[in-house]
Amino acid sequence: MKIRLIALSILFVSLHICANAQTGFSSAGGANFLGLARAGVAYSGAESIYLNQAGMTSVRNMAFDVSAERRYNLEELTQVSIAAMKTFKIGTFGLVASSFGFSEYNEQKFGLAYARPLSNTISIGGQMDMLRYNIDQIGSNNTFSFEVGLLTQINAQLTLGAHIFSPIHVNINDTDVVSTRFRLGLKYMPSNKVFLLAETDKSIDKDIELKFGIGYDPIKVLRLMAGFNTRLSSFHFGASLTLQETYKIKTSIGSSHVLGNTPAISLQYVD
Repeated sequence: MKIRLIALSILFVSLHICANAQTGFSSAGGANFLGLARAGVAYSGAESIYLNQAGMTSVRNMAFDVSAERRYNLEELTQVSIAAMKTFKIGTFGLVASSFGFSEYNEQKFGLAYARPLSNTISIGGQMDMLRYNIDQIGSNNTFSFEVGLLTQINAQLTLGAHIFSPIHVNINDTDVVSTRFRLGLKYMPSNKVFLLAETDKSIDKDIELKFGIGYDPIKVLRLMAGFNTRLSSFHFGASLTLQETYKIKTSIGSSHVLGNTPAISLQYVD
């Protein structure tokens, strides 16, 4: 019980002081983006279901993802997420579920996502969310919201992404609301082996975060990642290994001098 009370204290400190935009409602995805300082609004692929659903349009047939993250290396602050996507003629549909916390404090998110291209250079996506919030001896509450995103290919090297999470006023309980979150970012590919990410992340009641990430493919099956978050002063590193062109194993870690290390792992299948 003592460790759980300590973890709960750290949770509220991290949420209200320096990481409100990273609650279980909006930070699922494990190692997919942690190695890039969670900069991914201009990214496309199966992992886009976690940050900007418009990027799901690059899934050719189907994809599955299972991810886990142990925030600040505490078992009580583990987040697990799972996602599945399937592309049809009318667009790409996805399901996502995530759980964060422990029995005394828990956040859960269940989403139904959809994305489709509007042209060769523009894609849109969105997701309907059910958000569940539970605190022991206080109670639980289910509420509903949504999120929408846009992805546009400016030219062969540059992609712009934009996303908004919970743009309407949604109450969690009598005193708390789901924080609206805006993200805008760029992805620049100077070559086939290197990409750069730059992103602004703003929750309605918090200061803006600037995130920067870089990915480098030294060989076809291996990707190395690094990132930095200016507001949290956190450094991030990761690697992704592709097996048989369809299976991916990703691992990453984020390091904060205030709150410690956060390791994560993701397993992905893309057909």
